[in-house]
Amino acid sequence: MPSFSSLLRRVELMRAAGSSAWLKKLFRVGAVSSVLVTSPGFAQSAAPASPPLTMIIGYPPGAIVDTVARQLAGVLGPILNRTIVPENKGGAAGAIAAGQIAKTRPDGHTILFTAYTSLQISRALERNLAFDPVDDLQPVASVGRPTTLLLVPADFPAKTFDEFLALVKSQPNHFNFGTSGIGSPNHFALEYLNASFELKLTPVPYKGAAQMLTDMLGGRVQAIFSSTSLAAGHLQSGAVRALAIGSPDPSPAFPNLPVIAQHGAPGFNAAGALGIFAPVGTPTETLAKLNAAIQEALKDEATQQRLHDEGIVIELQTVEDFSARYRQEAQDIATVIRDHALKIN
Repeated sequence: MPSFSSLLRRVELMRAAGSSAWLKKLFRVGAVSSVLVTSPGFAQSAAPASPPLTMIIGYPPGAIVDTVARQLAGVLGPILNRTIVPENKGGAAGAIAAGQIAKTRPDGHTILFTAYTSLQISRALERNLAFDPVDDLQPVASVGRPTTLLLVPADFPAKTFDEFLALVKSQPNHFNFGTSGIGSPNHFALEYLNASFELKLTPVPYKGAAQMLTDMLGGRVQAIFSSTSLAAGHLQSGAVRALAIGSPDPSPAFPNLPVIAQHGAPGFNAAGALGIFAPVGTPTETLAKLNAAIQEALKDEATQQRLHDEGIVIELQTVEDFSARYRQEAQDIATVIRDHALKIN
């Protein structure tokens, strides 16, 4: 077979001779396409680069969702051999970012990282969303759930969860409870707490968890649900006291605290779970590849340590298992809201 350089030389000679049929004669040789395809240098230069993968983050910079997303993106890029581009789209408890993903082309180039429980709550409340959080989002991979605690100031009269329930029940509408905004997971949890134990705690919404904790220390609110990472310093100093676990499972770090879900409020969950989603219609093989890469990233030692520091319990699930759980949790939330006639506004 002629070499690539000799073919190019023949082309120049034919053109110089003024042959009108030089291109036809060249291709009749039957070698140009073969050389071009099989030439290692040509094949390498012609191989298209993988396009960037945009990771839409459903919360603003600095939020726990943002810090975890960026940690994961840094590990995920090399695994997929793609550039990961984080892009914050905060607002409406994650609904703005989720709505964008719901309308995005399912080409595997855009994913959503968010705390998705708020989306399930909004759907159950039949809020006027421009998309359906269950039908218009494709679950890709679960990431984890933060351990959430019921906190009170150190000088609060109740020393245990049972004492807290008795005190609050004896003084209706006397105590304020901070929440991370209307319709947030801990707002939903507060209303479920009120309904389950016949309490009348007054919700006070905040835009950020840090301000909520600051105001509790200042006496404006008397109790909050908080992630362990946010509360760690204050727990160590003795400024606040944990009375119960608001996330679904016991925590090895707090073995003596009751789990509210196991203490008279089945299904109770004040923690917003973290997960990754794609547009509906994303090819199955693309979903599987993303899921496998995300699971590998979650096994990275630095990532595990970062999530542990944030109080997040990592969850590894297949696309199918996460999809089934996401739908079931949405149904469970809707059932709680309906059965207890919860009003979250």
